[in-house]
Amino acid sequence: MRLPRTIEGYEFVELLGAGSFGSVYRAIIRGDLGFSQEVAVKVLDAVKAAQDPASVAGMANEARILSRVQHPNVVQARHFRAISDDALGDTWILVMELVRGQTLRRLLRHDRTRLDPLPISAPLLAISEIADGLHFAHRLVDSAGNHVGLVHRDLKPANIVVTVEGRVKILDFGIAWAKRRLGNETDGGITKGTPLYMSPEQLHGEPLDGRSDLYALGAIAFEFLTGAPFVRVEEGNGVSPLDAALKARFEPREPELRWALARRYELEDKGRPMEKLVSLMSSLLAQYPDKRPQEGGEVFDRLEGLWELHRPSHGRGALRQWVETRTARDRDLESTGEQASDASLEPAGRPQVSETVILSRGTVAEDDGDTSIDAISMSAVEPVAVPEPRREGDGPHELGPGEDSGESKKWWKW
Repeated sequence: MRLPRTIEGYEFVELLGAGSFGSVYRAIIRGDLGFSQEVAVKVLDAVKAAQDPASVAGMANEARILSRVQHPNVVQARHFRAISDDALGDTWILVMELVRGQTLRRLLRHDRTRLDPLPISAPLLAISEIADGLHFAHRLVDSAGNHVGLVHRDLKPANIVVTVEGRVKILDFGIAWAKRRLGNETDGGITKGTPLYMSPEQLHGEPLDGRSDLYALGAIAFEFLTGAPFVRVEEGNGVSPLDAALKARFEPREPELRWALARRYELEDKGRPMEKLVSLMSSLLAQYPDKRPQEGGEVFDRLEGLWELHRPSHGRGALRQWVETRTARDRDLESTGEQASDASLEPAGRPQVSETVILSRGTVAEDDGDTSIDAISMSAVEPVAVPEPRREGDGPHELGPGEDSGESKKWWKW
């Protein structure tokens, strides 16, 4: 499609990425008296829209969820509609907040080659903001006051963006599941996610609640703090990522966490901050949900208790500089005609590990991570001013009127 091109009031100006499901564009909404706003527009492939109703249902599911989860640490949806265009065909678009920043996956891989780690206030701020966004999402209720039971199901570094302002946003609720329906049912009966960050109960296909996402948060936090993935997968040993995830336990990795906290962040061994942080990590990565924090707000509050380490303003500045450094590196590579590969971001000797996505029982497909459309879709961020979340005494978060609150035991899928 030749750009710029105006479609249904959106001026498409730049292709941000393309994949098997469609494309994502940077677009501009123009109004009267000079008003304009940049947005990201996810366009479903017209052939897929016509031949695969589940793909439309999946995009609609993401749109409904994002429209309800109004929180500064969750990417925002603007509009979802059908379009008809000579170039794009008859299809659907999801208009979202345009987020400028870097995925946590790319930042972590870049950080592994650095000799100067971030101050500990940076990972603690990122973890607390993810926890706060999850707390809000997990507490959604419908118009009748019934708990929706929303679970992200695919929380991983590739679905977390650190913005140019040093803020953290959760992306991609495309495979999220709700105990109470948010709209029309889609075909179900599958488990979907990324094994390296999936909870034990999700790996076993058991019923899920928000504590499954908190396990994923623990795996992300472990990788952020130590520089190494929680689930170890070594090339050539015949162990698949799924098998490695099923065998993962925190106890054998605790010495590695303590070493990182002491060497990377200069925490005193056996000191109060060290012990409280190790205790939090141990609970997040517990095998059984009832041993974990019961909600994201508990994680947020426990991090707030680490007042010696958790300094939000300092952490935000460090995250902002981290993104600037990574972006400048990418720009330098682009100017010389080079391209950063995943291998170039890994220290020498570290095996290359492919993430995988379970699409159905017995079917495993490669997840191309940062080049995937869902990562690209909001990897350029324009944060929107949103009120800060309330903590004490905050009431339930209501869904819009007319939402179906009927029970559904089927998984949403693309």
